Amino acid sequence: MKKSYLILLVVLVTFSCSPKKQKSETVSKLDAKTLMAESMQRLTAAWNQGNAIEISKEFTKDAVRIISNPSSPFKGEEAILQVFESTFSEGSEFKDSHIEVKVIETRAVSADIYLGAGIFTILNKENEILEEGKWGNVFKYNNGQIKFLMESAHRNPKENKPSNLEVVLGKSISSEEPHFNKIEESVRSYITNYNSKNSEGLSMLFTDDAIQNVNSKEGIVLGREQIKLTENYSDGGELNAIILGYQYLGNDIAIAYGKWSSKAEDNSVVSGQWGNLFKIEGETALLIMESAGLL
Repeated sequence: MKKSYLILLVVLVTFSCSPKKQKSETVSKLDAKTLMAESMQRLTAAWNQGNAIEISKEFTKDAVRIISNPSSPFKGEEAILQVFESTFSEGSEFKDSHIEVKVIETRAVSADIYLGAGIFTILNKENEILEEGKWGNVFKYNNGQIKFLMESAHRNPKENKPSNLEVVLGKSISSEEPHFNKIEESVRSYITNYNSKNSEGLSMLFTDDAIQNVNSKEGIVLGREQIKLTENYSDGGELNAIILGYQYLGNDIAIAYGKWSSKAEDNSVVSGQWGNLFKIEGETALLIMESAGLL
């Protein structure tokens, strides 16, 4: 009788917990979409008003912007505000412009860190496209909202013209923050696998459900397998990259950003920037999201 009672109790507990777990997972997914939609609504409203102060409020105090600008990255609230003031100033091509943003993928990666990826289009008063591109951003949750922690947005180049000028990347930073050595190894492994055209090895640097937003591929690529299948090495030549910034966010999550260049056999060079999100697994840092583009 006692044994039967215990079996019944286990069944009842299992039955009562399962729907709650499913409901919790569903709510979490809905919350991520809702939080991202609200963030993008605030962003577009502030942009379309040309309001540099309001749009800069969508960033955390220690946020960083990696965008298609030779002076990028821009770090900290004052630097970010100044960039937006310049963007909306008289004489800027973006004066009186409006922006359209589409979210392709969003999810929570920890209790307070979210990611989002999608496309953007900036238009003038006549609805002519001034700039369009892709974004893969990292957000931090606080007080019912998510704010930009790292913006990594890159325009589609109107013309992809390689240069014969030598690109000097400089040296990577060093950092005492936890797991930085694993990020360094990830970058080295990426360069090695890319330069040897090892698509399998390259894909294994990503999590199974990773996101890839890069200038050499159409759209936003979802999942390790698709990342492997779509690799085309179209930037050509020999890849090199450096790390300019790193932050460990806790819960085995980290962000890093930097610059890259690729030199072809004819000595032509293309260069750009990257801002990526990593997951620490043991002694390895895997890419949750790669977001990189041309300068």
